[in-house]
Amino acid sequence: YSRALYLNNRWQLDGRDPNSYAGVAWCFGMHDRPWRERPVFGKVRYMNAAGLERKFPIRDYAMLHGARN
Repeated sequence: YSRALYLNNRWQLDGRDPNSYAGVAWCFGMHDRPWRERPVFGKVRYMNAAGLERKFPIRDYAMLHGARN
């Protein structure tokens, strides 16, 4: 948890506001039932590619920000 907060604040992923702390705590299951523990990820919420595609327009993002020739 403390390392995630450090990285969040160090790289200013969403600033140093109370929402930062709530967002990091959510990753570890503070506000609802935590996810089962998994190798490598531990209890941090995991999202596979299919889940990400359901929640985020990956193809549009890749076209907009992808490699440029």
